[in-house]
Amino acid sequence: MKMGHCAFTLVLALFLALGSPAAGLSLREQLALAEKDEDTYAQIELIRRILEQEPRDTALRGRLADLWLSIDDLEMAESIVRDWQKAPAALRAQVLAAVLFVREGKKPEAVALLERYLAEHPEDLEMTRRLAGYLDKMGEQKKAVDLLSKAPGVETDASLLVARAVARRSLQDFAGALRDFEAADRTDPENESVVNNRPSFDRLRTAVAGIRAASNVLAEQPRDSAALISRAYWYLSTGAANGAAFNDAEAARNVDPHSVAALILFAEASSRTGRLSAKDAREKLEVDVSKLIPTLTVLDGLWRLDRQISKDPKDVSALLRRSVELRENAQQGLLALRDAQSALSLDPTRTTARAAKMSALAKLGKIEEAIAELRTVESTKSTPEVLAESLSGLAEAALGTSQLELALAFSDRAIAAKPQARFYRQRAAILQRLERYADSQEDLARAQQLETGAVR
Repeated sequence: MKMGHCAFTLVLALFLALGSPAAGLSLREQLALAEKDEDTYAQIELIRRILEQEPRDTALRGRLADLWLSIDDLEMAESIVRDWQKAPAALRAQVLAAVLFVREGKKPEAVALLERYLAEHPEDLEMTRRLAGYLDKMGEQKKAVDLLSKAPGVETDASLLVARAVARRSLQDFAGALRDFEAADRTDPENESVVNNRPSFDRLRTAVAGIRAASNVLAEQPRDSAALISRAYWYLSTGAANGAAFNDAEAARNVDPHSVAALILFAEASSRTGRLSAKDAREKLEVDVSKLIPTLTVLDGLWRLDRQISKDPKDVSALLRRSVELRENAQQGLLALRDAQSALSLDPTRTTARAAKMSALAKLGKIEEAIAELRTVESTKSTPEVLAESLSGLAEAALGTSQLELALAFSDRAIAAKPQARFYRQRAAILQRLERYADSQEDLARAQQLETGAVR
């Protein structure tokens, strides 16, 4: 119901309750207002009253059945067609199929019913649309494509073209899916289905280009780990080629068993294909699949560090750079912690390694353990930059768990160690959460001054 017409709805409800005409309007005039108001329940009640007076109005009877269907009241919709011996064939098929498919769970029977109807009425695109939807829900995308390829009129119906494009995408017929969507876009670019699906097909177009480019490299160099990682990423991006992504990620891991870039994609593909639960991915592979897949730029950066560490596993600087990349850009705290611990075991005196471990712990929400590491960082001759970064990481972790006063204390100390604009902005966000709005605005102003060079 639209809020702009709520006054009518209230008046109608009152007069219906009293059994009186609303403000002297006829039932059909009230129905017209209810339709404008998009008030389904008012329409149902008014049509029922009209039919009591005009039982032969078959058009209204059909509309009533449609309204019951729209609110998923299958019993009322079914009662109409059961009692209406001369109900239109389309309405009868639609209602009885819904009863079978939704209420009784007899999905094959519902599909068979609609197929029999369409065999006699192939021109009924609305029923074609309904059957295609049922097939999609059953995972029968091949049958949906066949249906939509044979039905007359589909090629000029934008929403049905989109339905076929979605089915073809599920079947990994990406070229066919893009052709169908482009045809739908040309037919009716303002169609709701076209508008809603345009972003996903734009992504698919980009993914297909990426798959093609990686495949060209792999045709010449089948063990090129960068190309395998790239293609696995693009396969995952399609949302419909998780098995292919798993194969490429697994192949990339075989080429370089210690690659974290390949590991992240392998865990994601394993989760999507049901080979590994989110819990197992975290416990066995140290990958959090609840996080978004890193961008290809981030994966490429990780791959380059993978290669560097593969050549020299004792490269502490590379391990620390990868830890930061995993923590900040890939959002993989467990892998970041692993690299920080490796770096620290190689060089126990390096304060940046200690700080990296502390930041990874903070990212994982292990604040008490992070504070213990912070004490060690503070007891050594850490640079103001390292100390400020460490304190800022703790402030972010405390903020993430709504420990606002603790977050503020860490943020204060980060600014005291190194008064940079980003630390002021962090504290401004904390102060905002604490409803200290004036103080928050002061910090934002201070940050802006530092960024523009007004404060030296």
